[in-house]
This record gives sequence, structure tokens and C-alpha cells, in this order.
Amino acid sequence: MSDRFRKLLVLTLALVLGLSLVTGCGRAAEGERGGDERAVEPKVGGTLVIGYEQEPEILNPFIEGGDMMATKDVVANVLWGLVRVRPDFTYEPLLVEEVPTLENGLVTEDPFTVTYKIREEAVWSDGTPVTGEDVEFTWQTTMDEKNKILSRTGYEDIERIDADGKTAKLTFKKPYAAYKDLFAVSQTLLPKHALEGKDFNEVINAEIPVASGPFVFKEWAKGDSITLERNEAFWSEHTSYLDAVTFKFIPDTNTEVAQFKTGEVDAINPAPDVSLIEQLEAVEGADVQADPGTIWEHLGFNLEKVSDARVRQAVAYAVDRDAISNQVMKGQVSPLQSIFVPEQASVYVSAWEKYAFDTTKAEQLLGEAGYAKGADGYYAKGGNRLTIEIKSTAGNAGREKVQQIMQSQLKDVGIELRIDNEEPSTFLGSTVVDGTYELGLWAWLASPDPGSTFLYASDAVPPGGQNYYRYRNDQVTEWLKASDAEVDEAARAELLKKVQTQIAEDVPLIPLYQRLSIVAARGGIHNVENNATLEGVFWNLGEWWKE
Repeated sequence: MSDRFRKLLVLTLALVLGLSLVTGCGRAAEGERGGDERAVEPKVGGTLVIGYEQEPEILNPFIEGGDMMATKDVVANVLWGLVRVRPDFTYEPLLVEEVPTLENGLVTEDPFTVTYKIREEAVWSDGTPVTGEDVEFTWQTTMDEKNKILSRTGYEDIERIDADGKTAKLTFKKPYAAYKDLFAVSQTLLPKHALEGKDFNEVINAEIPVASGPFVFKEWAKGDSITLERNEAFWSEHTSYLDAVTFKFIPDTNTEVAQFKTGEVDAINPAPDVSLIEQLEAVEGADVQADPGTIWEHLGFNLEKVSDARVRQAVAYAVDRDAISNQVMKGQVSPLQSIFVPEQASVYVSAWEKYAFDTTKAEQLLGEAGYAKGADGYYAKGGNRLTIEIKSTAGNAGREKVQQIMQSQLKDVGIELRIDNEEPSTFLGSTVVDGTYELGLWAWLASPDPGSTFLYASDAVPPGGQNYYRYRNDQVTEWLKASDAEVDEAARAELLKKVQTQIAEDVPLIPLYQRLSIVAARGGIHNVENNATLEGVFWNLGEWWKE
């Protein structure tokens, strides 16, 4: 999801097809972009500097603190998963020959098994073959209780893995609908020969010893940059052209854009502030791509701090999400009404639509919660003013604008909103995980599969998952777990519709909008292709080349 990601998991929240929230933006159509680029003979060599707003907390994407998009963008170019998600929201094979399905016989229903055939040519950067034992080791590492794993959802449903050379056969205890997201996307494949016997909570936090992707890890200059170099043993047709790529950390959006204009950085993926697009397009020769995608901003309550549902509902009514969308995204998007997206019609329910801007309802709910408005215009109980502290990522212009609008809107109702932003690595790596916040503003990223047990189930509260809201509803948990085991798409959709409706009633979160995914590259950089899914804009960095 930061941009926190998990299956993106992160995150793993919605399938978006044919979004039309934004058109044009001074870029070629997707088909033209891919076709024209590959007609040009690529050049091998050169270095690239990427301006990047967030520094990872750690490089291990499996454990607590490793679910930042900053971790994802770096690690996904070093450690590959078995499959990945393309910009058209389909899965494509990476380390394996093909994506397992019922149709190709690599998935069976009774018992539920999934077989992966790893490419014969796939090797780690030290020449060691990638094998089924790496799949088995990754599963065993994920299930080891000593490890501070972010989520074991899906992995815990595996009964055993039979590894035989380049083949790994997964036998499940019960059907698991979201199997394609396992060993992929965020929790990539781990090298058994390089990590076995070492402390997994520490071993790849600051460096990655070997690679299966187009780049190897070179150096992390804390507070400044991370540099990757070409994997000279890279085996894939997704050839690595660049000698090196440096992610240069620039936490302030305005500074990031300024350095892109001056040429200090070659490419950026700025926060989704629509007003930036014109500035970026004004840079001579720049390729600017802005696409709506599956990254969605939201307000998340910590229910251990804001425990009264009536207060949370009052905030939902008091926040004018239409005004926020119009002012922050310049009318390019509409408020999101679900934890899924409307383009996924079979799953989507406009559950938050009932929270249309209504100050009368907001004040009524506050009264029911025992608050009374004082002479100063603020609600209070027992002499204590109703004050909610909101935290987010410092330096993110779009989020800061959202907070300022909300602060004014809530003041009009009689709720004091205090803004206390933090460094992205602190807020996303520690604060939301540890629950040291009342109200947070961050984003989730999506996968083609709508499974979201790891976000909302009662037993997914850290360290059991990424339920950072501390939301506990046994009925919702039951529906979520039943949906994971339901391979019939229609039956699964009905369960997830119930989930949305109940979560909207309990209000652990308030969806805001699907945001734009923006990537800008200076002239002479080729094969840049925005991927507005949980894979992110640097999903095919190995294919980028520079004149």
C-alpha cells in the first residue's frame, strides 16, 4: 500500500480495468509507448539517478518495517518473485515458465495444489541455480515463528511443498483463491543457499547478498541513497541495460521536482499532486506519464485510541471528501466509496456512500457519544476538548493539503484536528505498525486479487498481519477467511460485499480517492512504462536504457 505496500498486497485489494479518470496528460497511449520503444535499438551502459521521496526503513520486505513502497521499489529489482503484475492487471511469469492455472493443469482442485516450474536458465547472481528448494525455504522462513513476518495469510494454508529440482508443488490444507500472490509481488523468492541458518530478522535488512533480478545490491548510504548495479549473471530475456541505478532520497516533493528540472535526477515518481504534471511536462523532452491506478489514499483510525464508533462516524460525515478530491486532485478523481474499486463490479459495494457530507448528522452523533459544544465552538466531554491527532508522511505536498482541508472542515463541526507529521520511514515503518497514532493518512496498493484478510481480520493485528487499525470484528473475520477458501468467484464476491458493508458501519477507515500514479523521465531515457498497480512505476527498471 506509501505508501505501504503489501501484495500490495499489498496490498491485494482490487482489480482495475480500463480506468478513465484522467486522459492525455501529455503522454502516448500505452500501446504506442511499448511498440515504438522496442523498435529502437537499446544501448547498454550508463547510470541513472532516480529522485525518490522515501527512504526504506529496512530492505527485508517480509518483516515488520519492510512494507514500505520504498522497500518494494528497490528490492523488486534485485529479488524477483515467481510472477508479477503487468500494467494491464494480468499476471506474467518471471522465475517460472508459466502462471499456474486450472486450464494449464498446474492447479488442481481436490486436493488443491499449485505446481510451479522454474525456468531452467534461472540462476542467482553467484551462479547458483534457482530451484524448488528456494520456494520451500521461503515458505519455511515465512512460517517460522521466530521471524517477525508481516503476514502469513495464504502461506499458513499450505500443508507441504514438494521440491524436486526446478519444480515446486504446493499442497494446500484447503483451497486458497489468492495463490498467485504467494512468492510474488511483495514476498519475493529467497535464496536458500545464502540465507539458511542466519537470523532472518537481521540478515537482509541493510544489504542483499545475491540477486535473481536485473540488478545486484551495491551500497546503502543511509540518509542519502541506495545504489544497484547490473547483475552480470542475469539470465532473463528482460535484459538489464543500465550499469547502475541510484535511488536518491529527496523527502520534499518540491525539491524533488526542482532537481528533476535541473537534471540532478533523471527520473522521479512524485506524490500524486495533479498540479505537478504541468510543471513536469514543461521540462524539455520529458516523458510524463500520469495514470489512475490501484493506489488509494485513506484515513485510518487506531481503534484502540479512537474507540467510539460514533466519533469515527461523525468524522466520516464531517469530512467533505468531494471537496478534498476537487482541491487536491483538481477534479480528476471522485471519492472512493469502498476498500475496493468500482471497476471491479463483481466485488465492489459503495458502502461509504452513506457518509455524504452532513454536518448535522456529525454533530448529532457527537451528542449521542456524550459530547457537548462549548462556547468556543468545540465539542468536549468532562472538560476535555474533542481533539484528534492526525499523522502522515512529512514533505508529501498532497497529503499535507488533505490535512489542512480536513482541519478546517472538522473545526467547522467542532472537532480539533492536530497535525503531527513524521519522516516517512518513521510513520510507515514504526508508527502505524506499533499503533502510536490516533488517525493516520496513508495509501494501500492493490493486487489483481481482492483478498484482504491480512488487513482487516481480527488476528491480523500486528504482529499477525497489517491490520494497523486494530479493528476486531469476529463476523468480518469469518467472512474474510471463508472468502480466502472460496474458489467460486461469485460466492467469494458475495462474502466480500458483506465485509465492505460491515466495515463501513464500524468505520475503522475512511476511503478518500484512487490517486494518480505519476512517473517522469528526462529525454533520452527509454522503455519507461507506468505500472499503476502494486508493482509500481519501476517494475521494469531492468529494461530502461539511456542514450
